[in-house]
Order: sequence, then C-alpha cells, then structure tokens
Amino acid sequence: MPQPAYFVDHKRGEVNELRGLLRNPKVMRDQNRQREVTKKVIAYMTLGIDVSKLFSEMIMASHTKDLVIKKMIYLYLCNYAKIKKDLAVLAINTLRKDAQDDDPMIRGLALRSLCSLNIPSIVEYVVPLLRSGVKDSSSYVRKTAAIGCARLFRISPETYKAGGWSEALLGMLGDRDAAVVINVLNTLNEVEQENGGLKAEGKLVLPLLQRIKEFNEWGQCTILELASRYQPANQQQMFGIMNHLDPLLKHSNCAVVLATTKVYLNFTRNVPKVHFSVISRLKVPLLTLMSSSSVELSYTVLSHLRVLVSRAPTIFHQDHKHFYCRYNDPTCIKKLKQDVLVDLANEPNCSMLINELSEYITDVDPEIAKQAIQSIAKISLKVEAAVDEGIELLLSFLDLSTDYVTAETCVVLKDILRRFPDRYEDVIPSLQTCLKSVEAPEGRVAVIWLMGEYGDTIDDAPYILEQLIDNYQDEESSLVRSELLTATMKLFFKRPPELQKMLGRLLKHAIDDRSMVDVRDQALFYFRLLRHDVHEAARVVNCEKVKVSSFAEADDEELKDQIFDEFNTLSVIYEAPSSRFCTFRPPEVKDPGDSPAATPHNP
Repeated sequence: MPQPAYFVDHKRGEVNELRGLLRNPKVMRDQNRQREVTKKVIAYMTLGIDVSKLFSEMIMASHTKDLVIKKMIYLYLCNYAKIKKDLAVLAINTLRKDAQDDDPMIRGLALRSLCSLNIPSIVEYVVPLLRSGVKDSSSYVRKTAAIGCARLFRISPETYKAGGWSEALLGMLGDRDAAVVINVLNTLNEVEQENGGLKAEGKLVLPLLQRIKEFNEWGQCTILELASRYQPANQQQMFGIMNHLDPLLKHSNCAVVLATTKVYLNFTRNVPKVHFSVISRLKVPLLTLMSSSSVELSYTVLSHLRVLVSRAPTIFHQDHKHFYCRYNDPTCIKKLKQDVLVDLANEPNCSMLINELSEYITDVDPEIAKQAIQSIAKISLKVEAAVDEGIELLLSFLDLSTDYVTAETCVVLKDILRRFPDRYEDVIPSLQTCLKSVEAPEGRVAVIWLMGEYGDTIDDAPYILEQLIDNYQDEESSLVRSELLTATMKLFFKRPPELQKMLGRLLKHAIDDRSMVDVRDQALFYFRLLRHDVHEAARVVNCEKVKVSSFAEADDEELKDQIFDEFNTLSVIYEAPSSRFCTFRPPEVKDPGDSPAATPHNP
C-alpha cells in the first residue's frame, strides 16, 4: 500500500508554507482543503518535526464545526501546550467554549483535551467543567469526565482530594451506562493504587456483580478483579456469588475465565475442602482454553494451570495426557508442559511419564532434550519407585553419542547418586567411560565428582585423573579445575600411594597459575590444610557421604504461595512476586514535550 503523500519527508520551508495555508481565508472556507492542511501538520508532528510555530494558527483553525478537524487540532494542542504556555491560554478558552457545545461529541472531546493538557496552572478551569461533566446528560461526556478525574489526580492530587472527587465518583457507580461505571472503577483504582486499589466492600461489589452481564468482557475483568478482593460475609453468600459467576467459566475470552477463577480461589482459600472442590470445577474450562490455537493464550493459561497443579496435583493426576508435548508446540510451551508433568508424577503414572519424556530426547531443540533429561531425573528423585527405570533410561542415553545429551545425563546421574548413593554400582561402569567424549564443563564436572566420591571402587580412577592433571594448563573451565582439585584431594585419602605425587603436581600447577583466582585460593587452602594436619584435612575434605533428602530448588513453598496470592497477574508468567519486577510510583505530570511527536526536529 503506497504511503500517503503527507508522510513523505518535508521540503525546506514547508512549515512556512503550511502557515501561509492556515492563514489563507480561501483554504479555511474549503472544508476538504482545511482537512488536508491539518493532516499534513499532524503528520509532521508525528514524524518528530517541530511544527510548534503554527500554534496560534492552529488555535484559530479550531473554530470549525468539522469534528474530524477538531480532533486533529486538539491532538496538536495537547502536544504543544506545555512548551507554548503563553499561547496555551488561548487554547483553554477555545476548549472551554467547546465544552459547553450542544453536540455531546464535541463536549466530550473538548473535556478530554482540556484534561490532557497536563498544565497545573489550568486546574481552576478544569474543575468546573469536570463538575458539569460528571452530571452531563450524555453518557459519552460522563465517561470522559470519569477519566478526566484520574488526570486531575495526576496533575494536582491536593485539588482532587480537597474537591471530594472520590465520593463523587463512588456515587457514579450506579450509573445506568456500563462504560461510565467501568471508567469510574478504573479511576478509583488508580487513585487508590498506593493502598492496593479500591476497597472492596459489599455495598460496591454485590450490585456490580448483579449487573455483570451488562458489561463488555474487559469491564467484566475489572469488576471480577475488584470482587476477588472481597470477603463474603458467610458461606451462603460465597456460594451464591460463585453460582452467579458460574456461566463466566464458559466464556470465550480467557481473561474473563482467569478473573473468575481468581474470585473462586480467593473466596475458598480458607475452606480447604471447598477449595479443592473448586479447583476440580475449574480444571475442565482451563484445560479447554489451554488447547487454544493462539500460542500466547495457551502459554498464559498453561502458566496458571501449573500454579494450580503445584497446589493440588492429585486433582490433575488423571489428566496428565493433556500436558504431553505436541510436535508443533513452541519451545516455551514444551518447557512448561515438562515442568507440569514433573509436578504430576506419582507411583501409578511415573512409568508412563518417564517413557513420554524419553521421546523428547530426540527433539531438534537441544534445550528441550536437556530439559527432558532433567525431568526424568526429577521424577526419579521424587518417586522412589521410578528410580530403577529412570536410571536405566538415562544410561541408555549415553549411547546416543550426542554431546549435550551425554553431558546433561552425567549431571543428572550425579544428582541421583547424591540422593541414592547405594545405586553407584549401576552407574559407575557407564559413566567412567564418558570423560573423553564429554566436552561440556558441567558434564566433565559430574564425571570428575564421581571419581572423587567412588574412586576407591574404580580401578582406573587415579589414572583417569592423572590425564586431567597433566593437561591442567589447557583446561579453560574454572568449574572443571575446581572439581579436579576436590576430587583429587578426596581420592588421595582413599588411595594415598597412587595419588601422592599427582596431588603435589596438581597443587603446584594450581598455585602457580594466577589466571583463576578462586581456583588458586582453593588450592592454597588445601595445601595449608595438608601442611597443618593431614588427619584433620581428611576429616574436612573426605567426610562421610550425606544422603541428600531434597533439593532446595524444589522446596521453595514460600515463593509458590506468593505467586498464588497474585494469581491472574504477570507474577504467574514471570514466576516471581510483583515486588521483584515493579514498584509503585507516585503520579507524575508527563511533559508532552518529551513525547516523540513533540520532539523538535529541524531539517
């Protein structure tokens, strides 16, 4: 589609030509020509060209009955009024006059533009017009006035509070027009943002819920968000509200369904039996929405489902097949589904889940393959009945000769041995041959750790480590160097005759090399510990193996509770409480001169 001519780069002196056209009476009397000239001015402003010199001419041109021209001129005035304060008074007089026009569209447009000027000195002109606007016979003017109150709060919070505007807006919640009510709610929520939003009281919430079918879907979301902060007086009222909202769970808009879900969850969170029954009721609509053709919607619903699964996994145990990955799922959804499958694992379904996850090892995306390996290990750690099958599958992956698969398998097998140390006989024969083929530092660290922990049962362990010690200077990873130091120290106390000279060479290499300070400090610590007391060093380094009962990553219940408290917010998507990624800021008056459209740009 060709670009309109007025968006083409301007010629030198074009702004002066526009001024001449705006001053030409013949052009101003021709409505079509006036529109074209005004479009050019707005186009230049949008491109960042400084057209503030035309301010007085644009004010004069605003004396027209053409609504399209008025909209463009008011847009211009709102952008440049802050940097043309001396001429802004003329704009105010024009806007005040239009705010009393017989046409409600012009009244609303003028009121919106006047409130958008963001000039503190004009508050005295704004307040009377807002007073008449909230009582206007036109719903368009009333809803514009409701948003204008929010802008008044941004410009002058003191004037807003002194004028009792919150009380006036609360009185408008009974307005017959649904759009007016929603604008009032949004304004009150913004004003009370520092206190967590508008206080949810029964006298406000219950009438709005009775009228909820009158509102559009976004209005319904606003009301449901307010309702989620309300605490019913008794269980009878709670069940009555939930029955009234039940049809919304079948809504086609997932935002409405999730908002309704939040209301149900918050109402019942202190009644455990009802709470789990509610989650069971919510399961079907959420699973249906998860299969949406839209990736964004599917990911959003799946993220919220994961929160519910982690809170009540038993309810979803029979539905684990809904979370199997499809070949055309994007990476983000595949990762999330694998996390849910781990949460759903129990004795009856662990074998099916492990077999399903093993199919993802051949995925074209290495990240999905690595996560599948991690998921199999997590299920093996979580469900003891799955350990044998999990280890068997993981060991079979070592035969695939794929570097990232082999490296990740070594890492997770190390974690399994930390949890089940008596299983080392099944793992050692396969792992000790992997060191030569693994290139990833994490995989090499896992194999070296194995040599240190179980080297007394591996005949070739000292000689495997000796090759690494001789090539110490060529090793680029600090992780591998550090683990090599620890493993050699541990094996020294188990097989001292074979390791004594090797350990001496390794400590000398590590202490002489200053390229990795943390590794050098570790080597110095070991050296001084040995020189101080060999027996004490053995007690510190070669201590008894402690069976790991759980991993810290899986036990952050406090974080899960915080995210559940902020259900149906970005916290669920980011997997972090809102305090980590957003903070409340007091209202500021934005300078229109800072906007791209108002930034001067001279040729």
